[in-house]
Amino acid sequence: MKKIISAISTIEHGLIAVLACLALLLAVTEMFMRYYFPSSLPDWTAEVVIYLITAAVMLSGGRLVAENRHVNADMFLRMVKPSQQRLLEITFCLIGIFVCSVMFERGIGIVEFAYRLDERSDSSLQFPVYLYYAFVPISFGMMLLHYVARLLKYIYAFDEETMAIIEIDLENAD
Repeated sequence: MKKIISAISTIEHGLIAVLACLALLLAVTEMFMRYYFPSSLPDWTAEVVIYLITAAVMLSGGRLVAENRHVNADMFLRMVKPSQQRLLEITFCLIGIFVCSVMFERGIGIVEFAYRLDERSDSSLQFPVYLYYAFVPISFGMMLLHYVARLLKYIYAFDEETMAIIEIDLENAD
């Protein structure tokens, strides 16, 4: 299981990097063309940059969950003893799994609806919008997978010394 999650994380990281680099390259190319070849500038470059950046940001949610850097109610974790944090973390994972499951299911509905309507972008590219919308269920599916992996880790492999949040008193730390 650990190897599978590690491989998925590597693929996610690489895909995020490729999407972000393509967006940057396209944005710089558009800027260059706007000043030096304005008559050759296509009307779809800004649209594609937005698609690429949105896809990269959406995919980063899974990475954030995997690295325990996603939005979390760690304020509550700091209020309880390290021995009680496990139960809270399990609760947070279950809430995350629920939210991601709902968004995954609704995202599939959005993609299917846009596909059936054959919805396209307004630019000359006529990009099929369902491909853009597909990053909603993909990203929430990846987050769901990482929440399940975290849940299993907190249930079966909890180590209080390495996984608990311990408040450090910085004023009196010498």
